[in-house]
Amino acid sequence: MNTIRLALICLVLQISSLVYAQHHHKPHTDGIEPYYQTKQLKDYLKTIDPDYLPYMFASEENLQWWKEAKFGVLVCWDPASVTQVALSWGRHGRRPHHSTDGKITKGVPEQEYNNSYKSFNPDKFNAEEWVKLWKEAGMKYFVFLTKHHYGFCMWNTKTTEFNIMNTPYGKDVMVDIAKACEKHDMKLMWYYSQPDWTHPLYRKELPHTEYNEQVLYPQLRELMSYPGVDGIWFDGLGLPPSRWDSPKMLKIIRDVNPKAVVNHRHGTPQWHMGDFDGPERGIGRFQTNRPWETCHVLSGAWAYNGESDASPLPIAIRTLTKTAGNGGNLMLGIGPRPDGSVVDKHASRLREMGEYLEQYGESIYATQGGPYISGPWGACTYREKKVYLHLMGDIKDNELILPNLPAELKSYRALTGEKNLKISNTKKGLKIRYDKNEMSLFPVIELCLDTDATTIYPIKTQGPILIGNATITASSDLGSGFTANNLLPQAGEDFSEGIHIKKSWKPANADEQPTLIYKWKEEQQIKQINIKENRDLRASNIESYEMKAMINGVWETIHKGYEVGPYCGIHFKNVIKTSQLKIIFDKKGRIEINKILISSDF
Repeated sequence: MNTIRLALICLVLQISSLVYAQHHHKPHTDGIEPYYQTKQLKDYLKTIDPDYLPYMFASEENLQWWKEAKFGVLVCWDPASVTQVALSWGRHGRRPHHSTDGKITKGVPEQEYNNSYKSFNPDKFNAEEWVKLWKEAGMKYFVFLTKHHYGFCMWNTKTTEFNIMNTPYGKDVMVDIAKACEKHDMKLMWYYSQPDWTHPLYRKELPHTEYNEQVLYPQLRELMSYPGVDGIWFDGLGLPPSRWDSPKMLKIIRDVNPKAVVNHRHGTPQWHMGDFDGPERGIGRFQTNRPWETCHVLSGAWAYNGESDASPLPIAIRTLTKTAGNGGNLMLGIGPRPDGSVVDKHASRLREMGEYLEQYGESIYATQGGPYISGPWGACTYREKKVYLHLMGDIKDNELILPNLPAELKSYRALTGEKNLKISNTKKGLKIRYDKNEMSLFPVIELCLDTDATTIYPIKTQGPILIGNATITASSDLGSGFTANNLLPQAGEDFSEGIHIKKSWKPANADEQPTLIYKWKEEQQIKQINIKENRDLRASNIESYEMKAMINGVWETIHKGYEVGPYCGIHFKNVIKTSQLKIIFDKKGRIEINKILISSDF
């Protein structure tokens, strides 16, 4: 019997390794894609009961719909929406087993926040209208917040009285949501926070065995029992898998629903557990050897925060496009009003996004990032033999040269209607020339190849980042925490899993024309520049900006632009040779610069 058991264990390990490999392809080591510290996860998998191994990852087949969807919605809504603050984080109270517990000095008082459920009666909630709106927006999956960190449950749970059945509304909204998604063919996942800051069992000292057995596991069984549910979107605040006994937790989920898709937040973020990674409020770097999803907010907060403005359409579309071009999905956060209705401005913006995707969605849905790696010039997606260039940058003279593709170009066309489009292979690279169409957000160009683009190794489109050996000075700084030097450390890295680039430069409020100057000891050859303003998808607080380079001892203007926002790229037709670069901003509000990347030619 021992021999048979040993053989079965070996077989399970082999199967688990195959499933693991589907989500963790052999990483590149030349800087094109980040190298994963997968040894930690591999070592962890060796320590768990082999019977749990088949439950640790979804199969490639079950994950396929998610990878093709590209665009989803996260609805952050519960009784606390009446407070108009960020869910849980805007509450002045206990945060058991969190690094900020006992350090909170402001926010809505805990009891007032918790008691918001006593008046919760969303008489305008209509699940079918919600789902229809998500469909109009071009969204392919719906993630609904069932429980956030402070513990209120939006369903008829048997585990706690702190749930929607004890509100004046007194009905399980999730029954209606599940029915509406099934009726309108919308994929559905439940957002679920494992931490529960108000539950007495969670407030006990660790380990959480009682809490897991009496609250966590029963709640997950309840959630997975809803018809048509496609997965769970965990939010475990980066705590290790031992906190929840994640292998057991995943088995519970997949025993009820074997096809369930599960994100990474049931373990240490850097381990890359689950079926996909999930950077927050920032576009993940180019990564095609493991699925990932950026979660961002349409209007600045993970909940209803008043009648706030939605992200401008160009920014929203650029965010979706850049995310797809880098190989990921975009899940956009929406916060309905306390009465269940969607803010009019938010609904209008979503419909505008849907109108754009109705025209150009073929360049987003079911695509992969690449084969060109994104840069300040824009981003690239592909599906089989079709490659889509999204020219989102400010491209000088409407002329762009990218590295030649290792394939024959059979045909090309501008989906967005640019005239006089000419593309040709030259000694310098793939030369693209067009007349700008003022009616389009940016050109989207389709290339038809003679071979499947999947076979093409990712192609770099910009040279080395040039700011690593530069010094930087500013006309002013808003205190020691917002100096211009914050734009230098780790500036070559985009947002990565579990890593927020929170440092930024803010000029003094009285500085009407904030200025940055980069200096190098030797002459640099500048080809592309990327500027990122703030981490939210809001309108730019910069009215205009000017770039000057020191050439032959004289400051010469090399570029003038207007709004910056979270995505601003400049691509020069000719290389700029200089040892000093000056950027002058004319502001219309308080500005915050999160990143400036200056790079050479490919």
